[in-house]
Amino acid sequence: MKLNAIKRLLIIAICVPMVLTGCNKSETKVENTTQAPATVVTEETKDEFKIGIAQLVEHPALDASRQGFIDELKNLGVNVVIDEKSAQGDIANAQIIAEKFVKDNVDLIFSIATLTSQAAKKAIEGTDVPLVFTAVTDPVFSQLVTDMNVTDNNITGVIDAAPIKEDLNLFKELKQDAKTIGIIYNTGESNSEVQVNQTKEIAKELGLTIETSGITTVNDIPQAVDTLSKKVDGLYIITDNMVASSISLVAKLAEEKGLITVSADGTHVDEGIMMSKGISFYDIGKQSAVIAKMILVDKVDIKDIPVQTAPDFDKRVNTRVMEVFGFTKDNKAFEGAEFVK
Repeated sequence: MKLNAIKRLLIIAICVPMVLTGCNKSETKVENTTQAPATVVTEETKDEFKIGIAQLVEHPALDASRQGFIDELKNLGVNVVIDEKSAQGDIANAQIIAEKFVKDNVDLIFSIATLTSQAAKKAIEGTDVPLVFTAVTDPVFSQLVTDMNVTDNNITGVIDAAPIKEDLNLFKELKQDAKTIGIIYNTGESNSEVQVNQTKEIAKELGLTIETSGITTVNDIPQAVDTLSKKVDGLYIITDNMVASSISLVAKLAEEKGLITVSADGTHVDEGIMMSKGISFYDIGKQSAVIAKMILVDKVDIKDIPVQTAPDFDKRVNTRVMEVFGFTKDNKAFEGAEFVK
């Protein structure tokens, strides 16, 4: 009997620490479980925003706006998850992309170009998703806003309006007897229609005539250049997305036809256009990022953020093309320009 009692005491002595140890492990698990949600909801996670970028098509100007936007958000320290989508020039795709962003509950849509901005406007109707646009020439004409200073429909942005009068004056400085300037544009883009009408009005003031050639696909470009070459002294390249997507072809054909070229988009100079004076698409992308931060981080009401314009214009010259046409760097038109090869 004593032996059995001793055995029982030994068993109890061995089991008690095991039980206590087991309890301690169980308590640790409970603590970890209760703490887990707290570790997920960090300050960093709390301030993370999801932004959908809707771009109409890939070409240097619009790509630059996108990159400027992304770079500046990082520079400003805004914690974002970005979903980038291209409509590949298709309006139906633009609508699908915008609607998907809304369905995915993005915190903001950044739309690049007029058609994607119009699609995004339609998609956000009845929601609280803010829309910031860029690479839009006239947001009032395009019905994105009712006025440049009235942004009470949850939409604002930065326009890409060019210094048209200054651009046209460059033709007169390059060729004193220039009388007629040609424009190729996409007839289905309201952004281009606005620019054509504005250019025609301004040309009258300068004693110039504008000849236009409307296109519906990039395949129309060779014929458009050929037709205009018989009537004009040079080509003015407006910020038309269809033309921009084939700008190297336009530059090549214009050079072959002996047409001097001036663009409202500085990126075109890298593709063979002789010179440009216009906005920096990278910089208006950066401006748009500042607006996005105001809305998402600083909680500024979008109705208090009017549509903005580019503060500066850059002049660029392609030295190879300049020399092909017999110009030198001391030409008055090139004063203050950046020369690129």
